[in-house]
Formats: sequence, C-alpha cells, structure tokens
Amino acid sequence: MQYVPVVFQTSSNGGNRPINISRNNIHENNTWRAHGIASITAIGFGWGSGGNSIRLDNFTYGRETPSNTGIVVSFIGRVVCDWSQNNVIVFLRGNTTYYTDGTVIRNDGSFNDIAGNQNFSSVSISDPLYNLPKGTYYSDFDINAKNSVFAALASGNVGIGYSNPQNKLDVNGNVHAKEVKVDLQGWPDYVFKKDYKLSGLDEVEKHIEEKGYLPNIPSAENVMKDGVKLGEMNAKLLEKIEELTLYVIQLNKDFKQLGEENKELKKTIESLKK
Repeated sequence: MQYVPVVFQTSSNGGNRPINISRNNIHENNTWRAHGIASITAIGFGWGSGGNSIRLDNFTYGRETPSNTGIVVSFIGRVVCDWSQNNVIVFLRGNTTYYTDGTVIRNDGSFNDIAGNQNFSSVSISDPLYNLPKGTYYSDFDINAKNSVFAALASGNVGIGYSNPQNKLDVNGNVHAKEVKVDLQGWPDYVFKKDYKLSGLDEVEKHIEEKGYLPNIPSAENVMKDGVKLGEMNAKLLEKIEELTLYVIQLNKDFKQLGEENKELKKTIESLKK
C-alpha cells in the first residue's frame, strides 16, 4: 500500500485559495469499483487578529452496489494534525471505505469560547505504513461535524458520546478497561491507630434508624444526584471494613471473657451443691 502525504497549512491573513484533490472511478481494488468521484477540499486561512485556521472537507460520491446501499469509497486515509505547526497532513490511500463525509475545522482558539473544538465520528482506519515524526498526533476517526461521537475541546475536555464535555473525560456509556488506577491520599489505615475514635454499635444503630444509611457514607439520594467518586468511595468502604474488623475483634474478646466467667460460675455452682 502506498501512502502519499499531503500537507494543508495556514498562512497570513488573506491571499489563501482552496485546494481540491479528486479522483474519478474510485475503487478499493481490482474486484470492486464504483462510478463516481472522491475528493478532498482544504483551505488554510488567517482570521481575526493574527489567528490561523484550517478547514478540511472530505466529500465522497458513489453508487449502490448489489450488496450495499450508498457505500462510497474515499482515498482519504489517516489525518495527522500537527497544530504546533498549524497544518493538517492527509495520507491519501485507496482501500478505505467510508459511510459518511467528514469535515474538520481547527483554529488557534483565540476567537471565541468554542474555537479549537473537534468533533469526530468513529470509523476505523488501518495504521499508515509511513514513518511519522515522533510525537505526531494522528486520529482513528472519520471526521463528521454532525455526529459527535468524540469531541476534544480547546479547554482540554474530552467527550465520548458528548458534544460538550464538562470534565477532562466524559463518557456517555459503559467503559471496559483491564485496569483503572486512581491516585489517592488518606488511605484509611488511620482506623487502626490507637487514638481513632470508634463509634459504639449503639451509636451506629441510632444513626441507621434516623438516617437510613451508615455514618460517613453517602445516601442513595446523594449518589443518584452526584454519582460516586471511585477512589473516595473505595476508601470509605475500606474504612467500614476496618471498623467492622475492630468490632469483631472486640466481640471475640467479650465472647472469650464470657466463656471464662461461665466456667467460674459452673465451678461455683458445683461447689455449692457439695
């Protein structure tokens, strides 16, 4: 597979012209052909007070096939964005099938509060067999402004399934990972310190009867409203486990003491019988 890198770069205010690259009789290989034209149009332009922007549009045209309806083939491949150099590199390729057209707009974030945002729709593309510069950013997403499957805002917030994420990472759906690591401070080993004030069971019982949940644990209402911070909740649950351990240790001591007292009572009773 041959990849041809094409760089679209911004320049100073004015004097910029759109660039169009197109190919007719688009096809994946010698066994699958479509009648139509695939094209890329890009323009880099200055905007506002010394601002730079890049707009890249990928439009593809094709026809129905016996087994697929409306599938068209584009020669756009991996989109490589080097924003520090104000350019977008497009690796042109042949055998990539797209179901949507795409548009990416990028600027330096100096115009308004939504400047610099990127929205993508997910379409997997094979890695380009090309030596990329170390540290270069490249995307596995077909770019589609109408379907915000993935959004990266100028603020640094990233959303999957959200077009306007409010946190560093917002995910609208399930997350499957082999491992999640949370940095924490204040792991509750303090429960085993000599100066830790362990609540009495009567006090805990009273709190449960009045509140309906354990001390220092959020209520179901709060969880429904605010969610759960995994690291903080794990620490709270461990705190309760350690407190339960202390209760069990104390109950075991009380049980042993009662056993000894019971033995003494039996001896006293036997001696009285004599």
